[in-house]
Amino acid sequence: MFRNRYLLPLGVLLLAMLSVLHDAPAVAGVQWTYLRLEVDFQCNNGVTTQGYSVYVVGAPEELGGWAMADAVKLNSDSYPTWTRKINFTKLKPGDEVEWKCVVLKEDDLTVLEWQPGPNNKVKMAFSPAPKSVGTF
Repeated sequence: MFRNRYLLPLGVLLLAMLSVLHDAPAVAGVQWTYLRLEVDFQCNNGVTTQGYSVYVVGAPEELGGWAMADAVKLNSDSYPTWTRKINFTKLKPGDEVEWKCVVLKEDDLTVLEWQPGPNNKVKMAFSPAPKSVGTF
């Protein structure tokens, strides 16, 4: 009983401080890093031939910053559906990520085909990981 009398208010105070610090810019050199911000990317109808694969490319550095050399190759376990779970370390919940599916030649990363239409968008959130789908 004695411990609960002091620990409960202390816990409430710490939770209140956390929400205040979260919204503040880096305080005294402290920068927040989210441990589990990930997205399940899926590209449907990614029909390829030998030597070509489907990649995801987008604005954040984890998706290559729109540079084909840094695009992320997807897994073809459910061909012609390509998937991969990608972790993001420099984004926060609520940030929106723009991306596209692209078919690249594996040996020199030249573009064979871009996903048509506007960019796909996904809003970052804690688990469950959001799923974002693009289609050729």
